[in-house]
Amino acid sequence: MLLLEVLTIDPGELRRYAEIYGDEAEIFLRDDGKGALVLCNGPVAAGNSEAKSLKKLFDGGRFGKSGGDWLFCVALWTPDDYHDEFLAWYQSEHLPILLECPAWDGCRFLEGKVSSGCQFYALHQLSDKKALDSQDRKRSRSTPWFKRLAKNGWFDGAFQRTLYRRFSQT
Repeated sequence: MLLLEVLTIDPGELRRYAEIYGDEAEIFLRDDGKGALVLCNGPVAAGNSEAKSLKKLFDGGRFGKSGGDWLFCVALWTPDDYHDEFLAWYQSEHLPILLECPAWDGCRFLEGKVSSGCQFYALHQLSDKKALDSQDRKRSRSTPWFKRLAKNGWFDGAFQRTLYRRFSQT
């Protein structure tokens, strides 16, 4: 999967990305108006060296075009030593709790190559951005496993979170 962060919100320029990457392309506008995110399958198009080629590790729920119009992208870096534990926590505890929220539609969990440590991206799709304030999300962040991982400086507070809304290409 390709992930491309762009600074433009110009509808014409965003439609050109859709033309480049085809029908599979999903485009989301940053909620703060400072750019957009293009997601698609396939090779990096010529001239887009900033696109990140990522490997899907797991998913859950409804995502992609069948998922909600809100995308909550979380970039998560971990040290190599925590790779397996972090993935186990996310896949077996954190994500299942989030998916109990009716407005938390689904998630694709991706990994990208970096020079040190592990770089992950959780692409959560929501039918309502109020899911971010839900009791299920609060519960997912208060378990003993979460609290144990939170003792590490790289965990939680260091993660980059960005909220997007689906761009209508018509």
